[in-house]
Amino acid sequence: MRFADFLARLITGHRGWIVVFLLAMTALSAYGFFSRRTPAMDTENNRSQVDNSQLRSEDTDYGFSAVDCLIVVEIDDLYSRDTVVSLRRMVDRLEQLPYIATVIWADRVPMLNMFGLAEPLFPPPDASAGRFRAARQRAEAHPLVHGQLISADASTLLMPVTFDWVHVKDDEDCTVELLRVAREAVADQADIRVRITGRVPLYVGYQQALDHNQMKYFAISFGLIVVLAMILFRGIKAVLIVTAAPILGVCWTLGIVNLMDALSNPLTAVVLPVLLSMVGLTDGIHIMVHIRRRRAEGMEPLPAARSAIEEVGLACALTSLTTAVGFASLMLASNNFVSEFGQSCAIGVGITFMAVVTVIPLLCSTWIGKNIHLGQELDLIGRGMRHAGGFMDFVLRWSRPVTIGGILVTLLFASTLFTLRPDELTSDGQPEDSEVYQALAHCDRTFGGIGFAQAIIKWDDSVDSQSPQILEAIADVEQIIADESLLNYPLSLHDLLGAFPQQGDDPARQMTFISLLPPPIRNAFYSKVKQESVVTMRIQDLGIAKYQPVFQRVTEQLSRLENSHPGFTFNLAGEPVRRSKVIYQIVIDLVRSLGTAAVIIFIVLTLVYRSLRLGLLTIIPNMFPLMFTGAVLAVTGQPLNVAAVCSFTVCLGIAVDDTIHFLTRYQVERRNGHGVEESLRRSFTTVGTVLVTTTLILVAGFSTVLFSDLAGHRAFALMAVCTIASALVGDLLLLPAMLNWFRGKEDEGRRQDLDVTD
Repeated sequence: MRFADFLARLITGHRGWIVVFLLAMTALSAYGFFSRRTPAMDTENNRSQVDNSQLRSEDTDYGFSAVDCLIVVEIDDLYSRDTVVSLRRMVDRLEQLPYIATVIWADRVPMLNMFGLAEPLFPPPDASAGRFRAARQRAEAHPLVHGQLISADASTLLMPVTFDWVHVKDDEDCTVELLRVAREAVADQADIRVRITGRVPLYVGYQQALDHNQMKYFAISFGLIVVLAMILFRGIKAVLIVTAAPILGVCWTLGIVNLMDALSNPLTAVVLPVLLSMVGLTDGIHIMVHIRRRRAEGMEPLPAARSAIEEVGLACALTSLTTAVGFASLMLASNNFVSEFGQSCAIGVGITFMAVVTVIPLLCSTWIGKNIHLGQELDLIGRGMRHAGGFMDFVLRWSRPVTIGGILVTLLFASTLFTLRPDELTSDGQPEDSEVYQALAHCDRTFGGIGFAQAIIKWDDSVDSQSPQILEAIADVEQIIADESLLNYPLSLHDLLGAFPQQGDDPARQMTFISLLPPPIRNAFYSKVKQESVVTMRIQDLGIAKYQPVFQRVTEQLSRLENSHPGFTFNLAGEPVRRSKVIYQIVIDLVRSLGTAAVIIFIVLTLVYRSLRLGLLTIIPNMFPLMFTGAVLAVTGQPLNVAAVCSFTVCLGIAVDDTIHFLTRYQVERRNGHGVEESLRRSFTTVGTVLVTTTLILVAGFSTVLFSDLAGHRAFALMAVCTIASALVGDLLLLPAMLNWFRGKEDEGRRQDLDVTD
């Protein structure tokens, strides 16, 4: 308690300096927040998050893997004069926009002929209807058009677009304005429907949906929390003081973290404010309830504030320490994304603790908190807990079966975790009713996806650059891809050369036509200088969990090809492949860090409480809510994505916080001379009141996010609600039962003496 005594004297005995400290922190955070533009405010920074090394390609990309945007045109009758005229007009108007670099569409794709003649796919406007219908045969025979730019049923046309970023002034240029120009150009054709999707629209849509949902549900959740807190506390001053402290802590953290450029990490920007609000609010309610009780007992404001810090401050410091340790363990991850997130959260937890432990006692010891205790006697939860003695009698009487049952149920829930797999879907970051998402889903159905993976085929100097062995190797790779139902429309040099008429299936003869390929097309699939060829394939937005085994099988089969093709190497590449590896590694890092954090927290609690027994007894109550939440994820079929594993880390902090507050109060009661059972009853009444209050408030707040139109937000809210609610069960049911059953030797001796006396 020496630390708590020192902290109490420092805060209540030097209030002037504390005010100076608060002002200095506020000024520093304000400087950090406004001196650097945050990602949500910086449009150019948002765009730079997309892979600019690929976005700024100066050559027409007929591999279609590095385009910025896809214009999706749904058409009832593509091969008609009026449709083609309208589409040509739309392309002309789009190309007049200063920020449009290239527009690829079927009419501009070079024809593959032996004479190298450039001719459009569609005939001129004055051509006969028969010639327009004949264009369908030419489109179906062109490997760059059929299944790539025009769907197999000719109902959908894709127009890949790349932007000239120098002239892009706003995100709406790449979305709203682009779509407006395209739709106006074909407004005379009612059977032409235009939407957009692709990398940039999806990213912009995600950012807009994220900002909208964050503001909307933060306002709803905060409003609900304030209203519910007023009902439970029966005092508006107490509610305002309790909520002001964590809000100030969040603001301080965001400003200071922004000075470190860490807010560019979207995980930090989304999870950090939620985490700090929860931790700060929980500790703040514990301090406020103690102050109100002391004030209701007749204690003056300043001594009441000092008493709260002395008796609750240590528990709050421990909760902050263990939570910070948990997040600091993420800094050991190999991925910078995760490491930065852990560092920011660890710093934020410490800053929020300083805000809560200074602001609440300071305000309560001034004229603002003069009547802070009014309404204390009307506390609904407190009165309910005082009349809930029968529950604790049941726990104490049946401690052994409750403990055994808790352990078995925890192990049962833990067994379901093995069914969880890392996963991520692009659509999780999009509202399901958005046009960008609908266009993405449509492309998945009609084109087999808008994501692209590539099989890279390289050869050494022993292989001639026009050797038929190259086509033989490509053909074998295409066969591997064709055997996988989730990999669609492979496209390669083999397909392009095969489109030339009257050249047969002889690889040696086919390679002689390579010089006839238009350079932009040839360069997209073949490089004599790099000694490589590329086979592209389309990927649907089904999640990495479905594609991980597919990529693994293809990679293994490509490796085996090297035995039958000496001088060649085969690799699988592309954004979906890279992303699956990154996401998998991030999730593994987070899981490993979560385990490390749990071990470190156990060691910290053992050292602080100077008891291995108490340290061991905290394991099951803290693991129970995590295992329960994991079981809910498994039963509901939720993926184990980055947000989910980060939620586990947040959940561990919540569970440990409640355990620390209960255990600290229990030890205080034991030092005051009370027996084990009486100490548990007193802790249940005092700390249990706060735990129930914080649980109701936090569950109500997070429940509103369950109605979000973003799947990621709904999953995060579901996990938070499950963990917070189940943590209450762990700390008010399992922990008292285990403390009562596994007593220390001294306590066991006392119980036996009492039994003999009786």
